[in-house]
Amino acid sequence: MATHQTCLDSTVSIDDLVDVLDLLKRCGFPKANWYELGLRLRLLKSSLDVIEKNHPHDVSRCMTECLSQWLGRADNVDSRGGANLNSLSVALRSMNETAVAEKLKHHVLINIFNNRHTVLSQSLCDSVGIAWLLYAECMLTQEAVSRVVSASPSIPNQREALLTAVKEAVQTDPNSLHTFANVLCTISTNVSLGQTILDDISKYFPTLEVNVVPEAIKDLDVATQDNASTNETKIPATCNTQSCGTDTEVNSDLSSQPVSSDSSQVEVPFPKHLFVEFSSLRTSYTRMFYNVCKILKRNLDVDDIKEFLSYYSTALKRKMESCFDLSCILYLVKDECSLTNIELLHSVVEEMNITEAEEHIKAYRAELNEFYKSISISLCLKEKLNSVTHMKCELVTLIFDWKPEEHVLEEIREILSKVSGKLLIIKYIDTSTSISVTCSFPISDVGFTVLRMMENIHILMGQGLKKLTIGNLTLWRRQDIRQKELKEKDQDLLQCHTEVIILEEAEYKLRDAISSKEKEAIKLTQVISALRVHVHVCEENLASAQSDTESIKEIEEKPLYEELTVLSSQFNEIKEENKEMSTKLSKMKVDYLRSLTSNITDSAASKVRRGMAFEIDDCKFHLEAMTRPDYQPLADNKRIIEKLQERITLMNMELITEREHNEKIMNDIKDHLKEVENKKQRKNKHKTEEMCKFSLYCNHPVTNELITSSLKVHKDELLLTVLDKAYELMKLAPHVPIERCRLVKYDIKYEVMNQSFDLDEFGHLTIGQIVGVARYYSFGLFLETRKVDEIFKKYNDGGINLKISVVDLSTGEVGPAKPVRGEEGWTVGELKQHIGELFDIDSSCMRLVMKENVYRSGTTFRDISDVGITLEKMLYRGGMFNPSKQFYASSDPKDYQKEYKYSLMYRYVDFLVYSIQLNITLPPPQPEATHTTTNVTEGGIIMKIISIDEESKGKERKVRVQVDKRITLAQLKEELVPLIGVPATGFRLCRIRHTNEEYELKSFEILRNIMHQSKLIVRLGRPLGKGEHRIKLYLLQVNNADFCKFMMESIVAEGTLVREFKKQIIEEAKAQGIDYILELDKMRLRGKWRVSPSIVYLDHEVIDTTKKMYVEPLKGPEKIKNRRQMQVYVIRWRPSQCSVDPIEEMILDKDYQEHFIKKLSEFSAVPVEHICCALINSFPVELSCLHVENKLKWYSITSRYSLGLYDYGCVVYYKDNRETMKELTDRERSEIQEVEEARLKRIREYKSQSYCCLY
Repeated sequence: MATHQTCLDSTVSIDDLVDVLDLLKRCGFPKANWYELGLRLRLLKSSLDVIEKNHPHDVSRCMTECLSQWLGRADNVDSRGGANLNSLSVALRSMNETAVAEKLKHHVLINIFNNRHTVLSQSLCDSVGIAWLLYAECMLTQEAVSRVVSASPSIPNQREALLTAVKEAVQTDPNSLHTFANVLCTISTNVSLGQTILDDISKYFPTLEVNVVPEAIKDLDVATQDNASTNETKIPATCNTQSCGTDTEVNSDLSSQPVSSDSSQVEVPFPKHLFVEFSSLRTSYTRMFYNVCKILKRNLDVDDIKEFLSYYSTALKRKMESCFDLSCILYLVKDECSLTNIELLHSVVEEMNITEAEEHIKAYRAELNEFYKSISISLCLKEKLNSVTHMKCELVTLIFDWKPEEHVLEEIREILSKVSGKLLIIKYIDTSTSISVTCSFPISDVGFTVLRMMENIHILMGQGLKKLTIGNLTLWRRQDIRQKELKEKDQDLLQCHTEVIILEEAEYKLRDAISSKEKEAIKLTQVISALRVHVHVCEENLASAQSDTESIKEIEEKPLYEELTVLSSQFNEIKEENKEMSTKLSKMKVDYLRSLTSNITDSAASKVRRGMAFEIDDCKFHLEAMTRPDYQPLADNKRIIEKLQERITLMNMELITEREHNEKIMNDIKDHLKEVENKKQRKNKHKTEEMCKFSLYCNHPVTNELITSSLKVHKDELLLTVLDKAYELMKLAPHVPIERCRLVKYDIKYEVMNQSFDLDEFGHLTIGQIVGVARYYSFGLFLETRKVDEIFKKYNDGGINLKISVVDLSTGEVGPAKPVRGEEGWTVGELKQHIGELFDIDSSCMRLVMKENVYRSGTTFRDISDVGITLEKMLYRGGMFNPSKQFYASSDPKDYQKEYKYSLMYRYVDFLVYSIQLNITLPPPQPEATHTTTNVTEGGIIMKIISIDEESKGKERKVRVQVDKRITLAQLKEELVPLIGVPATGFRLCRIRHTNEEYELKSFEILRNIMHQSKLIVRLGRPLGKGEHRIKLYLLQVNNADFCKFMMESIVAEGTLVREFKKQIIEEAKAQGIDYILELDKMRLRGKWRVSPSIVYLDHEVIDTTKKMYVEPLKGPEKIKNRRQMQVYVIRWRPSQCSVDPIEEMILDKDYQEHFIKKLSEFSAVPVEHICCALINSFPVELSCLHVENKLKWYSITSRYSLGLYDYGCVVYYKDNRETMKELTDRERSEIQEVEEARLKRIREYKSQSYCCLY
């Protein structure tokens, strides 16, 4: 790798460190950003921290070390592609150092060209052809091409002129190197050279593929491929630098030049009849979506689908916040899908495991794949586009002779891009009277073509020619009358420009002819020289011969001199011909300049040009004067600059000296501060190591709550000092004096006081001497307090804290657990004696029961009254420690004589363990109701009443009971019979959930499944039998303020038909005295989702027992007879009155928009063309009348989008679009707003109640 040249190897090593540094320096990369660059190059943060620590305040050194580790492939460098310029460029772009990355790319591309310059100068072929191709690609100027052509016939000179021009272009725009390489690849003899350059470029900057570039192009003419014309077609396209109109154009491109960006496109006709196929596909998509949505509505829960879709995207989650039913959510899913992408819908179906919907999706995907194949064949999208060159992106231009809607165009674009895999451009054929014809011809005939076109242009003009273009030159354009005067003034310039092209072409041909003649003259001169030598040799031989050979000499010399004379005359003729051609060429140039001068003397452009020439000459004169050494202002400025430079140099030296002095002082200060900080840290570390940290506990003397804190003391502090700190930390000063406090060693895990630290015994010792010095302690300290007349009990290691509860066998009450201190060496007898003293009970007949937590067996109780072992053995039974340490004690001589399993002690303790507390709401007591507190049977206690609300007489009562959770619900009901006064078959138990919704319990359920402190309520009435369900019925009256009114509950058996259930409802309503007349043929049962009515149940169907239902009275007989019919509510909006009519019902046989609007027209007597509709997803409508006109999206029969009538009970507003909106006064607006707010408030209350019941 050279020192001043960018490395060309795709991978760089540590030997290239200097070159990489120089390259980044030339590209202007700031060294201060070295840390971020290292991270982007996949160096670990720890490695960069080490570099920063080793070289603080030296960014240059840090930058060097960072690049050194990168070149050495340290850490995770290989995960980003290794150490190469491509990964370096990517890292710079990710840092937003785009300018640096571009400069790096420029340096590399320029270096690639420089490295290939030698090979190109020796092997490049057809330099003139390449120059014209690069000119067509706008890479070289016409002047550069002229220099290449004028270098003929010397091939090396042509190559050098071409490479010089290319080098200038690459230095100006390094990206043009790619264009140069592509041009080389179009010529067979230069393919290897172009491919080598492309390979060099791809090592560093691999190109990315782009699938689709949708483009809407307008306002250009169509260029027909086969010179065919169409009188009324025009293809819009993007204009370049010239204005685009509707003029007819005849374009002529040079065949040896690369095609332009427009000609590089392949135009594929996309006829209008294909819209039928796309419409068929969209119909299949609509049918699939409709069927799947109907299935989803029957099987999905709103909350489940909301939770599932909320993880899809944040935008979709925000949109769903305003959705409260499945229809709204499924509309959002539809917006996220398209003809080619139904993955979101499929994921919903797949996640919810709905097989029926899967079949519709599979059928649609199969049809979509078949459509892919057919459209690919129709448009030849899979064929190779041979007409497209490699110098431009592959494009496919689709020519539309019709203009589809925006959403249809988007679907076409998606499908074709997926099928073809090519770049797509969409063009439209608009109506016009212009045609465009494109012709091609060899570059060698350009002069002839221009001349011939100018001679015959009057013929084309007679045929209505509007524009004539050859290459990049527009020879003639017909303009408006307003521009005619300007065009006449510039006509001479156009003619002169044409003559210049013709003369230059003629000059090139003459130069070629002269060059060929010169070559022939050189050959003839060589032949004449050889003949002269031969003649001279012959003369010498003849001179030495005898006189008898004179005749032979004459015979031989005569033909030789004749041949020499002929050759000399031919040479002179060629020389004269060349002279005449040069004279003719000079004369043509002089005539051209004279004609140019005479033709444009009077034009406005010539006057401007002469004025500019005078100004340029004046500027040149002043510029030459300024560049002379004796130019006085320049000399003065130089002297001033020299003086300023001297002063700046002196000031810089002073600043450098002062800066060095300041830096030295700062470094000394930093070193001193660092040393002081290190000493302080060492001292603090040593002090921290000598600190003892304890968890401190204390029972507050007032609240008796256990409070905790953290205590830190030095190991050398005395026990009294530690006690003071603990006393102050627990804030006991207002309540207990310190003399009545002491510290105790406390076992945190087993809550045991292990050892007491009395001051008279440990007061002279430090805390470190008492408990040792450790970083962490497995025990804590307990700050124990005592009463005034109380004495501290001494604790030794091995003491145990027990919990004792006394059971009163006469009442069955179990006392609260109280802490009792015991010793591990105590026997059971000693423990009983200690308990008898503490609780004042007889220890001789004391039964002591210990609670045990047995692995896999749960909680058990063991009678230890006559066990003769110590506490330690009891608690550590079987090698396992019993953490509960809970004991129950009773003292009764009779019960003590019984076996434990048959004693009252066993029943009470067993009931305590296996019981739960329930809060039951009872109805007012019936005449046979009685009150018992506890029911003790021979098998044990079943229920015990803890409390009962006796004050609310004649009303519901609140009872708190404790029941055995092993009994069934039927047993519990039997226990409640005395409290209710009704047999167990005359009431039912319901569980009240946290949402206040009641759930009926089955008689065979066990109370074990009910949580502790659950709420139950007793409802009078017969319970459900096998196969029966209870359904809540609500009265639906859409035009009433109380549209959702609870009616009653009804029990229905499985398999009951809807019509039979209607009869049952009518009978039960009469029996319960419901004040509403229901008729069998004029009522409807329908589903209830929150407060919205949903599906209509038909008479012949089986009743759905899993939902709440609406009972909807009808004005006449039921019109819905089958599932294909749709029921909707319609509301007429009257803008002229700012009011709505009452809600009406319509039954639709078809669900498409045209059918609905026509039927609505018959219903309302408003003509079809004047009806506008707006959809509300479900009843009730939460929209104020003040917002109906502006916030709804209105559709008419001509709208392209459907209303989407997919659900039963949806609400549709309609209006007569001939009505104008009424201008409301402030008073009218206020009155309407007040009424609407009251209506909306009631709707929100209903919805809130329904939402709570749902969850």
